[in-house]
Amino acid sequence: MALAIALAPKAWAELVNFELDLTWEDGAPNGETRKMVFMNGQFPGPELRINQGDEVEFVVHNNMPFNASIHFHGVEMLNTPWSDGVPGLSQKPILPGDSFTYKWTATQYGVYWYHSHDRGTMFDGLYGAIQINPAPGTPAPWDLISQDKTDIKNLEKAELNTNLVVLSDWDHLTSEEYQNLQVESGLDLFCVDSVLINGKGAIYCPGSEEIASLETSYLKASIANQPLSDKGCYPNIYKTQGNFSHDESVIPDGLNSGCVASAGFQEVLEVDPADGWASFKFIGATTLKSLVVSIDEHPMWVYEVDGHYIEPRKVDEFSIFNGERFSVMIKLDKTPRDYTIRVPDTNGDQIIAGFAKMKYKGGQDLGDSKPYVTYGGTNTSADVVALNLTRLPPYPRIEIPRTADQLVNLTFGRMGSSYQWTLEGHALYNISANLDSPILFDVESRKNLPEQVTIETKNGTWVDLLLQAGSMPNTPDIQAPHVIHKHSNKAFIIGFGDGYFNWSSVEEAIEQSPQNFELEHPQYRDTFVTNSPNGPTWLLVRYQVVNPGPFLLHCHIETHLLNGMGVALLDGTDVWPEVPQEYAI
Repeated sequence: MALAIALAPKAWAELVNFELDLTWEDGAPNGETRKMVFMNGQFPGPELRINQGDEVEFVVHNNMPFNASIHFHGVEMLNTPWSDGVPGLSQKPILPGDSFTYKWTATQYGVYWYHSHDRGTMFDGLYGAIQINPAPGTPAPWDLISQDKTDIKNLEKAELNTNLVVLSDWDHLTSEEYQNLQVESGLDLFCVDSVLINGKGAIYCPGSEEIASLETSYLKASIANQPLSDKGCYPNIYKTQGNFSHDESVIPDGLNSGCVASAGFQEVLEVDPADGWASFKFIGATTLKSLVVSIDEHPMWVYEVDGHYIEPRKVDEFSIFNGERFSVMIKLDKTPRDYTIRVPDTNGDQIIAGFAKMKYKGGQDLGDSKPYVTYGGTNTSADVVALNLTRLPPYPRIEIPRTADQLVNLTFGRMGSSYQWTLEGHALYNISANLDSPILFDVESRKNLPEQVTIETKNGTWVDLLLQAGSMPNTPDIQAPHVIHKHSNKAFIIGFGDGYFNWSSVEEAIEQSPQNFELEHPQYRDTFVTNSPNGPTWLLVRYQVVNPGPFLLHCHIETHLLNGMGVALLDGTDVWPEVPQEYAI
């Protein structure tokens, strides 16, 4: 069974040329100056808005003093694996002073984003938003939001004029400085200064008393009821990170503690109540943080996840993890005024938040609007409705086979030190391997990586990926969420559960524990979150091999990938693609 790819008619499609000039300059998105990446002189990078079926030529000029590459997160790269943007797999890095042209077809609609896939420089700001408008005739779920014909017309208009909202975290340290501190201390670091919305934000210092009042019981228990720092960060971080060697004394003031407030800019998103509805597409461009999103006094209809329509869900707030995208519709039926968009951390590993403003055209500032969530990411009342992240069926329904051809076991855990993570349980993925001999051009160069981190599949087959958290030596069973991103085509989340996956096959597991599986309406995603707050957990995803080439499967927490948490899916090794002469190395 193959999934049909509905390409847009040629009359709709165009050739789109997009150029990106990368520079390394001083910037202060949260009011504190540091070196960072600018794209065409701006941050975040310029939006790429195209139509489904368009042919894209994305030209990158690297005018920075170090290597670069660009990955198009969620874009499936059907028949163009040489444009996936992963050094060592699909290309050599773009050297300082050089240029590179990525060519691909927008085969799918939805919201995506482009970002660095070299050296951890996503942490330095190399990212931007992509919107692919659906081809005419694409089924859309508007009648599941409203039956009113005027509403449906306004919903269609809002979709074509959507607001792209890039959410990111920010620190005064560069990616290189942050990584060097991890190596010197032996610690897995995760404290930051700010949450940015479309590249704008500030450093907030609410004070130790307010921070303490916002801690959940889970967070308190995870740090043995010690007070958080004045930055809302863990104290004595080494106590949470296994039986490895640590030297917390090398961590400088200002990283985990020593909050100094700064005044940056605030993003303002204007909406026109005459439009009836507005669309917001939130992109999780965070390197370390998981966030909560809400818009004061405005319930949201979540209608698209990871670039594909779902059966809409009406909520007041939702969580968004690294790399995920959530699109929402809001009805513009409130008093014309300013409303706060609140984006706090989930209260999982830091108490921190960012803010933007949704401004009704013609309205006025009437003071504070009423929030759904606190600065600490918790709901303000029991009436607040949160999105159920386990039940997001695609629209329209997509059928998948009841069985797969291959099962791949992947086990997460720390390996060698607290900051190094393995995705498959036995070895680390080296992002610097094969930079001069990418696997796409010579599949035998895979031997430069440990064999455990390269996984072969055959074209046309269905593959199950078993993601198991909580069974590694020196790694507590309770782990923070890992956010696993799959390059190339999306996959279906078909099952999840607490504990260990102890069955001999997926079929046996389905027979003995059917309540843990969803094969009729499985989620269709390119990003999968494993969360084990109470002990070991497992997650099972299924995909079809339809795009031969080497594609990365990795944790999208930037420091985890940088330090080993990935594997290379060598899809379709039986029909390995021929690389066009213009990309030959």
